[in-house]
Amino acid sequence: MNASGGHVTDLLGAWALDACDAEETAAVTAHVHRCAACAQEAATLRQTAAALATLTDRADTGAGSPPPTTQVLTAALARRRPAPSVPAFAAPFAAAAGLFESALAELDGPARAAPSPVRGWTIGDLVTHVAATDGLLAAAIGIPADPPVDPRQDVVAHSEALIAHARTRPAEYARALWRDGVDAIAARLRAEPNLAGRSIQVGGIGMSVADQLTVRAFETWIHARDIAHAVGLRLPDPLAHDLHVMSDLAARLLDELSTLDIPGVSEPPAGTVELTLTGPGGGSWLVRVGAVGGAEGAAHAGGAEGAARTPPAAEITLGTVEFCLLVGDRRRLDDLDVVITGDDPLGRRLLALAPALSGP
Repeated sequence: MNASGGHVTDLLGAWALDACDAEETAAVTAHVHRCAACAQEAATLRQTAAALATLTDRADTGAGSPPPTTQVLTAALARRRPAPSVPAFAAPFAAAAGLFESALAELDGPARAAPSPVRGWTIGDLVTHVAATDGLLAAAIGIPADPPVDPRQDVVAHSEALIAHARTRPAEYARALWRDGVDAIAARLRAEPNLAGRSIQVGGIGMSVADQLTVRAFETWIHARDIAHAVGLRLPDPLAHDLHVMSDLAARLLDELSTLDIPGVSEPPAGTVELTLTGPGGGSWLVRVGAVGGAEGAAHAGGAEGAARTPPAAEITLGTVEFCLLVGDRRRLDDLDVVITGDDPLGRRLLALAPALSGP
């Protein structure tokens, strides 16, 4: 792998298209995690890939030959602002914003009024909802709002109040509100990158700023998919690095939520599960399920040392994207291509808990 000036710019284009081999993918993923410049370029390339896919599809289904690539690229970039520049720890947030921007570029009047998968809201309401939840994060990191916003307030209540207001405004109001909020968050992070480890509350949930940004990246991507589906857009999956970051947070949160009861199960199984995710962004985690005696700490990356401390009673293997969509409540457990070995009820309990992590 050749790098230029300590960067990996020669591989980022292939990486954004998931065209690197396993060794290159691992090297680039590790580099992007610590390099803000390459993280920013990767986010922009991923957004451009989504735009190119959309416009090329349209050209392929039209009359005559498709336009030259340069013409398609120029048109794509003219329709979408580039992903915002952020420190490396916020790269998934910026990349998800790029995907969301790509979906919004195709959103017209009829599609805005289409039903969404969330709470009886329309697709247009989802844009306002994402802006509203970003607004809670913005308030939590010290970005002033007029009127002031309490970042600890209920996400649904805040979203519905803003949705009611947005419905009285022009159609582009929600999109501008969302993007202005993203840009304000990005500017705050650039000005104070040491915010990453600060603990804040957003919607009543306390996490570090870095983890809160990962939550926002996850939800923004999920709703970008919802919008893309409504407009017939083929949206690419997040980058491998971003999928790994989101999966890691989901595994840690599942470990914390694993003592929740499942309706209809009087004596739920308990034990430790090794969760192995395959494909771009994959990895292995040990996750506690139920009241596990002697378990130490939260979910951690699997391996010989971890397995010796908490031997897994079950092993789950499934695709990284499928796992993320299950967590986002966009996949049913019965529809997953999953392999469970060992204690099958224990593994299924962990998977049944996954959608509990999803918000509106």
